[in-house]
Amino acid sequence: MLYGLLFLIAGTGLLAITYGLVAHDSTTQAARSFVVSRAVSGGKLPSLPPGVSDPRVVLQQKNPGGPVVGIQAYAGQVDATFKRLTTAQAAQLKKIQAKANAGINQVKDAQLSTLLTRSGLALGIMALASIGLGWVMAGRALRPVRTMSSRARGISERNLHERLALEGPDDELKELANTFDGLLGRLESAFESQRRFVANASHELRTPITLERALVEVALADPDPTVDSLRDTCRRVLAASESQERLIEALLTLARSQRGLETRLPVDLREITAEVVRAVPADGLRVETDLSAARTTGDQAMVERLVANLVENAVRHNQPDGWVSAWTGQRDGLPTVEVANAGPVVQDAQVGELVKPFVRGQENGNGHGLGLGLSIVQAIAEAHGAAMRTEPRPEGGLRVTVAFPATGPESAD
Repeated sequence: MLYGLLFLIAGTGLLAITYGLVAHDSTTQAARSFVVSRAVSGGKLPSLPPGVSDPRVVLQQKNPGGPVVGIQAYAGQVDATFKRLTTAQAAQLKKIQAKANAGINQVKDAQLSTLLTRSGLALGIMALASIGLGWVMAGRALRPVRTMSSRARGISERNLHERLALEGPDDELKELANTFDGLLGRLESAFESQRRFVANASHELRTPITLERALVEVALADPDPTVDSLRDTCRRVLAASESQERLIEALLTLARSQRGLETRLPVDLREITAEVVRAVPADGLRVETDLSAARTTGDQAMVERLVANLVENAVRHNQPDGWVSAWTGQRDGLPTVEVANAGPVVQDAQVGELVKPFVRGQENGNGHGLGLGLSIVQAIAEAHGAAMRTEPRPEGGLRVTVAFPATGPESAD
């Protein structure tokens, strides 16, 4: 209907322009024809003698004085002929002129009326045809949209694996469907990661709770408990509670880092790394540091947690006589922190799995990890807009680099 209305408006404007041009042209042409016809038939010039085509010959015969005098005499005869028109002839000429004007007006009105009627009829037919064709073409053009809408309505969190899979030419609608399919793929990955995270967190939280309950039940079932046995049970329950507390704290840190930053303050990676290296027990490993100024902005507590997780993972997953190195400074104009160790050999295919929640590196590890260290590091880096790169060393171990966004001198100060 919209296309038909637009066509009707455009056709009406075109018809109005055509009508105006035809009406103006008909009036001008009729007036010009009448003036010419009356000018030709209004009077008769004197006739020349047979066989003479030049009036100067006649005038020279009558007036041997020369052609100039002859022309003047001929002009006088013409003027005399026009003056002989009587008053009756002038009145008759006016009547003829009035009848001609009336006839011309009638013919013009009839032609314009016919033009307007036939053009209006043709415009109405074309408007109806345009509405029909617009309906058909719009239905064909919007058919993929209806297909996409019906398929999208049937997709929920239970069947995120389904896709629109729109077929057809590579046009804008196909591109939109492919974009929506990509969005569904990312949502499926996010939901699957969330389900896996909830399942793993439930399992990790259930383990210490089950252990605590078993220890308490064993202590209560002992008919002759001693002070030492009760103390031992309390110590084991306390250790399980500490493990549970660490897990809950790690989960809260991960959730808080995924939520993003509320405020940004100046942060010096060199100072934070130096404090973390002094605070984390080295367990007999050789610790090497090369710390230079690396200022950025962010959350001080989150950045400390990021560096602490890197150093703790490097110490935990290491060789008995290995080493840990920490470096800070400017790399490609970005404040960067890098931590490497001499742990077990890690395959390239395993690097992507290590940053997932509750995935532990078991080789040569002490078994006390929660599997959330690198996940928290990645979440904190993303919250700060930093780029995290994890590379396996050919000799064994990992090199983890986090490059924070550059900051100006004013914000750094």
